[in-house]
Amino acid sequence: MVFQSYAIWPHMTVFDNVAYPLSVRHIAKAEIKDRVTKALQLVEMERYADRPAPALSGGQQQRVAIARALVFEPEVLLLDEPLSNLDARLRTQMGDEFRALQRRLKITTLYVTHDQEEAMALSDRVVVMQRGRILQIGAPETVYRRPASREVAAFFGTPNLVEAQVVSCKAADGGEWLLAVNGAAWQGTCRAAQEFRQGDAVLAVVRPEDLTLAGSDTSRAGKIAWAGRVVDVVFRGPRRTLTVEAGGVRFTVECPATRAASVGDNVRLLVDAESTWAVQP
Repeated sequence: MVFQSYAIWPHMTVFDNVAYPLSVRHIAKAEIKDRVTKALQLVEMERYADRPAPALSGGQQQRVAIARALVFEPEVLLLDEPLSNLDARLRTQMGDEFRALQRRLKITTLYVTHDQEEAMALSDRVVVMQRGRILQIGAPETVYRRPASREVAAFFGTPNLVEAQVVSCKAADGGEWLLAVNGAAWQGTCRAAQEFRQGDAVLAVVRPEDLTLAGSDTSRAGKIAWAGRVVDVVFRGPRRTLTVEAGGVRFTVECPATRAASVGDNVRLLVDAESTWAVQP
């Protein structure tokens, strides 16, 4: 197990920390040295073997904790938010390194995190839980794009949840259903995981990055459209986050920084019907 606080013993060197799981199993000293060296090489910490644990940075301690968990070649690796104590840059770097390491060693890993992007980036399968109850299990992209409920949709990012009413429902490919829906001053089609009846209320899940600002090409074939006004803009470096009031709803829109509108601009929002997903309210 790798703990959130790393649980590195301060009175031991890096080598002794990693060797501990083998020492308590009474492994021969020669084998301990060999296996510890290999584990430290995996996390690129072999040159720090003799360094006292308190002299390590947060990222280095995290590597030592992973090496200690891997050194006796477990069948299952448990990680309890191991990156939460690192700064954003190092958290991304260590997450990528851990993912590569896990793929190379092919050890089944259970990774607990409250960071949605971390969960999607590191996992082959995501389990979303709330109050001890499993809400959905699936591949990261499936859970993100095809949430089973409003709670799952809202857990990942900041989706726009737009009220609508079902006009018609028919079976579609992939075991999904195609809904024709009407909303306040808009109408269109979206997909769903279950069959709905005419007149049923639904929430259309529209991801901020799927919304586009209509330019000269305002073709609406296969799209849903809303006319609105920009009420807020936040610059985030490579992108801008817009808040747009349209049809009585405040939409969050993520767009490239160079293609964003300004506060007060009247805009038209477009989204592909294939990118719009319906769930129960």
